[in-house]
Amino acid sequence: MLFMNTIKKLIFALLALPVLLTGCDKNFDEINTSPNSTTSVPTPYIMTYAQRELGFYLYDVWRSGRQSSIACQHLAQRNYTSEDRYLFRQEVTDGFFRNTYFINQSFQDIINLNTNEASKGDMAAYGDNAVQIATAKLMQIWSIQLLAETFGDVPYTEAWKPAEIVMPKYDKQSELFPKLLADAKTAVDALKAASKGWTQGDIIYKGDLSKWIKFGNSIRLRLVVRMSKNKSDWKTVAQGIIAEGVMASNADNAIVKFTGAGAPNEAPFYNGFIVSKRNDFTITKQFADLLKGVNDTDKGYTNPFGVEDPRFKVYIGEANYDTGRKMGVPYGMLDAATGAFVNANSAEVINYTRTPTPLIIQAGFWSTFLDYPTVCFLKSEVNDFDKANLEAGIRASLAMWGATVDEAYITAVLAKYDAATTEGKKEIVLTQKYIHLFMQGFEAWAEYRRTGYPKSIVKPGEVTYNGVTFVTANATGTDIVPRLKYDTNEYTLNKANVEAAATSIGGDAYTTKLWWAK
Repeated sequence: MLFMNTIKKLIFALLALPVLLTGCDKNFDEINTSPNSTTSVPTPYIMTYAQRELGFYLYDVWRSGRQSSIACQHLAQRNYTSEDRYLFRQEVTDGFFRNTYFINQSFQDIINLNTNEASKGDMAAYGDNAVQIATAKLMQIWSIQLLAETFGDVPYTEAWKPAEIVMPKYDKQSELFPKLLADAKTAVDALKAASKGWTQGDIIYKGDLSKWIKFGNSIRLRLVVRMSKNKSDWKTVAQGIIAEGVMASNADNAIVKFTGAGAPNEAPFYNGFIVSKRNDFTITKQFADLLKGVNDTDKGYTNPFGVEDPRFKVYIGEANYDTGRKMGVPYGMLDAATGAFVNANSAEVINYTRTPTPLIIQAGFWSTFLDYPTVCFLKSEVNDFDKANLEAGIRASLAMWGATVDEAYITAVLAKYDAATTEGKKEIVLTQKYIHLFMQGFEAWAEYRRTGYPKSIVKPGEVTYNGVTFVTANATGTDIVPRLKYDTNEYTLNKANVEAAATSIGGDAYTTKLWWAK
């Protein structure tokens, strides 16, 4: 792996821009050869670039659309269904692995500039050195967790050290997750001791130290819960983190909110649907049925709620909802069968290009790193899937999405909860979490692999629609795809380490289950 000690050329263009946002990943090949040094670039410009780029790149129609949101079955493709059947384009996966590290080199540049004796004095004008280091580290931790949950063992302890290590080792997941947890605590402790947040450049929290602390603790909480199958004291540790202070309202959400004021300030799905004039995705039939509150008779799945979700109208857009276009696309069919289904049901299938534009396609939509409703559902799990945190999560999710806070819906869900068995209560909490995580495909995919919920997910060999069986193009066993394959460039640039990682996880294959999900 080639970890550059340079940042994109485009970062320097920011110095002349009144709006602190930069462009998209189409320039990576040009930028990777940049000879420029970051030593003269103020850290606020670097932070803005890196936060925005991470929020755009990982949530676009490739990483989100054709990978994570497809894998978790929130979305299905309307035309070319290769990824729905796990025929992932390896070149896209290669770029995802490589470019996520490249973006995170910018966070490392912030750390270096605030550590280096020659530069940290100048950088202190933009916030305490310790604050800049801690916030950059939290963004790296967030990114590495996502990569580890996508691939398995990944570089961390030896990453972003190009002058010293050009072929970094891959950290074993069993060692990596505890390391991320410890580093997040170190970052939070540094923030608690600080007095001056970012003065500019922080487009997530605008320099608010209290929000960064809650974000850091919420990352810690999520890490602990993700390790619950491998950490016997996880509930005790999680309760301690909650007591320290995690996200407490939607005002604490860690998001990049796009302004929509023209390129490059437009949200990624707007870019994919409107700018590129594509119409490649809609929600799956399985997800639509879950939101409608109806049973999936093809799969034989009983809806746990039996009532329509207020978020359904928001997720598909009022132009679809008000005209009866409420049908999702069955997941995992071949191109021809999918095309025939869409054409035969054209008056009923959800179409995201209709106006007024659905929220997720709007230029001013947002990308979410972590949010309060998710924290509520995590807290519910820590407290044996309790009712209070379930209700708080539902209410916060409805508010975050701008859906009607329908008391009748909430009452109906809570009544189902009260009547449920212990396992049924777990299903209700985790299914509500899955519903909330729409457009956060990586998180929804990870949670399904860890918990097995929701049960609405169609597995290989099950009927997806009208007698048609979901047959994958790549073998993944009896469940949905557990991981993506490593960057093929690593087998040339970092051969010994990637081969060791492949052996460590049980093989660089689509059938390999990851440590935290076993």
